[in-house]
Parts: sequence; structure tokens; C-alpha cells
Amino acid sequence: MEAISLQDNSTWELMWAPYDQKTYQSVLDHIHQDDVVLEIGAGDLRLAIQIAKIARHVTAIEIHRELLERAWFDYSVDIRSNLTIIPGDACLIPFPQDINVGVLLMRHCKHFALYASKLKSTDCKVLITNARWHLGVEIVDLQAARQSFNNIKIGKYACLCGAVGFIPGPVEEYTAEMDAKVFEVSECPQCI
Repeated sequence: MEAISLQDNSTWELMWAPYDQKTYQSVLDHIHQDDVVLEIGAGDLRLAIQIAKIARHVTAIEIHRELLERAWFDYSVDIRSNLTIIPGDACLIPFPQDINVGVLLMRHCKHFALYASKLKSTDCKVLITNARWHLGVEIVDLQAARQSFNNIKIGKYACLCGAVGFIPGPVEEYTAEMDAKVFEVSECPQCI
């Protein structure tokens, strides 16, 4: 694999960073036997293979062919018939139309808005990801109605463009319930 400069933020997304089994289990806990799943940035396929043991079908897209070749060699016994592997750039490849769950484990994702838009256009229902908050796994309802950013007075927000943050306001208006809520918004300052 070509050396990547850590000083160039645009290349962070291209770095392969496998996660621990606890993180993978957080994804697997939300997969059901009737799901048709698209994993974006599937790396060495270790999560895709585990998803394929549960879901009806999995399509795994990975830009690094050498990772797929290594996976084919390492896991050839475990490659399942309900797993389709697509080498290439998920930004450019059309997504399958029959998926209902997207998976994106990529903390340094620079294309969240594009991936969310492409998934939403296929009528995909949810995206399981860590790309917005760069922390644990969250479930994003891709088809949910979103409030305008300008209508939120105080609290945490997350946008389909990938932006997240906190809108400050009067402390006396901030409640414990608000601390647990994240407003799904559109038209945030980063969208414009």
C-alpha cells in the first residue's frame, strides 16, 4: 500500500483501520436475518463476513484491492455465498437498489454526506456508523424527517451532511432530557 501522509487530512479516509470485536458487535446487534446490507469501506472483510452469517445478503465495497486479496487468502474458507465483494471507490460506484441497511465504520470519513445521500436514494432505511460523532456506533434513520438547523434553540445536533455539534443557549433552558437528545437537522452551517 502506498504511504499516506498523516498531515494531509484528505487522505485519512483512505487509511485502513480495523476495529475491535466490541465495535463490530455493536453493529451486529442491529443486523437482522432479513436485512440486505451494504458495507462501505469493508477493509479485510472481517465485519462483512460476520454480517453475512446473520443477514440475507451483504455487499461489501472496498477501495484497497490488496486488502480484499488478503481477505480472500485469509478467509477463503469463510467467504459466503450471500456476500458480494466489489473492489472500488464507494464515491463512484452505484449502490445496489435493494439494500435496507448501510454500514460505515470510518471515523475519518470525508464523504459522509455523499454516502448518506446515495443510501437514502436507494430507499435504504438506516445507516449504522461511527462517522459523525467519531465515537461509538450510532443508528441514523436515513428516511426520518429533519428539522431545520435554524429551528433548534439549544442542544446537540447531527446533520445528514455529517456535521455534528452543540447549539449553545441559556443554561436554565437546558434539561437532563436534552442532554440525551440529539436533534436530526438539515441545512446546518456546514451544509451551506
